[in-house]
Amino acid sequence: MNNLDTFIAVTTAIIFILIVSHICGRLFQYLGQPKVVGEMISGVLLGPTCFGYFCPEISAEIFSKDVMRFLFVISNLGLSFYMFLVGSEIDFNNFNKKVMKRSSLLSVVAVIFPFIFAAVAAGWYFEIFAMPGISLVSFSIFLGTAFAITAFPMLARILHEKNILNTPIGILTITSASIQDVASWILLSFVTAAAAHKGMEAGYITLFGGIAFTAIVFLIVKPLLKIIGKRSQKNGFLNQQDFAIIIIALLAAALITDKLGLYSVFGGFILGLAVPRDAVFLKGLDSKLKDFTVAILLPLFFTFSGLNANMLVLGNITNFIPMVIIVSFAFFSKYASSTIAMKLTGYSWRESSAIGGLTNARGLMELIVANIGLSYAIISKDLYSILVLIAILTTLFAMPIYNLSMGIKKKK
Repeated sequence: MNNLDTFIAVTTAIIFILIVSHICGRLFQYLGQPKVVGEMISGVLLGPTCFGYFCPEISAEIFSKDVMRFLFVISNLGLSFYMFLVGSEIDFNNFNKKVMKRSSLLSVVAVIFPFIFAAVAAGWYFEIFAMPGISLVSFSIFLGTAFAITAFPMLARILHEKNILNTPIGILTITSASIQDVASWILLSFVTAAAAHKGMEAGYITLFGGIAFTAIVFLIVKPLLKIIGKRSQKNGFLNQQDFAIIIIALLAAALITDKLGLYSVFGGFILGLAVPRDAVFLKGLDSKLKDFTVAILLPLFFTFSGLNANMLVLGNITNFIPMVIIVSFAFFSKYASSTIAMKLTGYSWRESSAIGGLTNARGLMELIVANIGLSYAIISKDLYSILVLIAILTTLFAMPIYNLSMGIKKKK
């Protein structure tokens, strides 16, 4: 495939994805769901579950291996850009000791209890769903990570779309989600290191490398960004040169955290937290980056991740009981433990349930974990499909649980 053919193929795929994701997004908005849920499901529909099943030849031509490689790069850049914007919009005035204490408690509870239930499920179904050569301990940690992970990027999009990102519940949930996901990625790095026979030192590199990266961003990069913020405030706009510097820093942050095993999403988010809160600077970022990222790049990420999911294997009758048990364990271990933990810290049952529902959303982070498990030959394809189902169901129920808990009625 020459350069012109590659351009035509990739552009065709992008147009196709954007049309389908837009239609699905609008449909789910009409049904009272966040648009992002429709974008996630559009990826599953475009994959082997639906489009690839009924139109295998057309699907193979549109989403060839060459095209998928380009989509992977573009979609992951889009996710990094979006999480950078999310980080930049976090209002630190909403942070206080009470919020940090509650988010830390929520993070601990929402990780430990899913791990306990995952360990039980792993013991029951190790022989069925674990790949040869994987130990019970590694399988249990992997499944625990899949149970404990939170849809950090998708949750941010949902909170932003529903205008609750900077509410007390929104701040608590997104802060806790970031802590949970960092802990989950660190644990997952140990499992993948063992599966790839790299040694446990890879996990320590992720842990201490992430701490060092965060320290460098806030101690060295943040003061430099303040200079750009002051210059923008003085000029009354964010100029192209400074914007280019921001983009270079963002790409570097995404690359470094990806190399560390924390995934590029955290590089963008941490850098976003460090940018100055000057009104002119933030307005410049919003006008130059936000619309293109949200309307074009982000749907590509959600759709790309769903393209690898094949839900048809769930039709296998032998997987039905394990599927019900694993999905139930994953759902209730996180929702129930989060709800009870928040009630014990002083929230009402309604608020606690709302937080539990939001925290329970797994989304595309679950799909990423599932893909890692499949790529490193840790889990079978059947368990992969069950994890995809967990991602869809927990995210699908996030806003209904939130609305029902808070007494919010669907607008007619």
